[in-house]
Amino acid sequence: MRKFLKIFGYFILILTALAFASIEKIDRTAIKQTEHFKQWKELVKALKIKETTGDFSAGWAKVNLTPSVPGPMAGYGSRKGKDFEAVHDSVFVRVLALKNSEDTVYFLSADMLIIPPNVVEKLKPILQQQKVSLRNIHFSATHTHNSLGGWGNSLTGRLFAGAYDPKVEVELAQKFALAIQESTQNLTPSKIYYNEGVDKEDIRNRLNVPDGTIDSEIRSIFVERNDGSKASLITYGAHSTVLNSKTIQISRDYPGVLLDSLEKESLDFGIYFAGAVGSMGPIEKGHDDFDEVQNQAKGVLKHLDFTQKMELQNTLVSEYIQLPMGHPSARISKDYALRSWAFKYLFGDYPTYLKITKIGKTLILGMPCDFSGELMIELDAYAKAQGLDLIISSFNGSYIGYVVDDRLYDLGLYESSTMSWYGYQNGAYFSEIVKDLVDRVK
Repeated sequence: MRKFLKIFGYFILILTALAFASIEKIDRTAIKQTEHFKQWKELVKALKIKETTGDFSAGWAKVNLTPSVPGPMAGYGSRKGKDFEAVHDSVFVRVLALKNSEDTVYFLSADMLIIPPNVVEKLKPILQQQKVSLRNIHFSATHTHNSLGGWGNSLTGRLFAGAYDPKVEVELAQKFALAIQESTQNLTPSKIYYNEGVDKEDIRNRLNVPDGTIDSEIRSIFVERNDGSKASLITYGAHSTVLNSKTIQISRDYPGVLLDSLEKESLDFGIYFAGAVGSMGPIEKGHDDFDEVQNQAKGVLKHLDFTQKMELQNTLVSEYIQLPMGHPSARISKDYALRSWAFKYLFGDYPTYLKITKIGKTLILGMPCDFSGELMIELDAYAKAQGLDLIISSFNGSYIGYVVDDRLYDLGLYESSTMSWYGYQNGAYFSEIVKDLVDRVK
């Protein structure tokens, strides 16, 4: 008995030591007093924005990403990385390239849950061989929860994307690079436009909070080439989660049907970016999952009106900056979370970037997260007051979880607790970043 109690005592001591070493109290320092906020203010003050001019040419390409054999799906953690059973519709990486006399920006979107940071790391040396700068790649994803997995090289990656296979990330990087390369092989002189519409019928606040708001705008870039061909980059805030976790088929969800319809009726090429999707959900209407997908796409399509587009000046800004960040942590209660070292061990450790693209008076910011549609409402109004149209896209190739309104932080919600890895007042921090960038480029 004494021996047992002694071993048990050692066991308790070890557990206590591990808990002390890996758990800390959440830091609630006011955002403006934090070191990373001060670093950001210095960075943005010193930031040199290079604006180039010259007539635009546009080109585009898409490459099939659909796995040839069954493998893990990415999307819902409840699937536990289960292999897909069928391919309902193929998934792609699409690239829209815009070039003026001095610079080129590549808008890249994959029919995937996110753009994985480890895939971007594999892409870097390939881009160097192609003499393409990473600063000119504007990444996003359609955020379908029914696409290929196997790319996640961390605990979180395995949870949401199934068993890790290094061959998958290498193949994805190669296909991304191929789409980038092919997009410049058909460059044609073009005019560029900004367009926006409102669709309140196909989006909801999915947090079920009484003061929840929605970002109902569809924002898009429209391209009309001199040869008569047309393309559009479309962003919208409704999560691509019409298909639920029980649907074990590869699919682009509603953005796929939306683009297919546009390319059949009015466009030669379409590309879809997940917008400010945090806290925003789709409206599921129909008798089964794929009927709901059709109805969601038809609803968004109904509110797209390219006749109201505004031509943009031939000016281009393309920058890619690393953001100063606080310490990441995984929250385990209202006041306690895993220490940063434990978080990085379990979740991975990558730098945090923000992509800045400005065409004429339209500012497009690529965020490293699920960025909240609630935050977008105030930021959109702020930009318009400065004479700019603002587009915010999510999943820019680095990932820090959700960035949501800070009033939600202590409500115990999935977005603000489980997935809010940089925690307290991170919404205020990113809102300040957006406003500062609007002021710098206006």
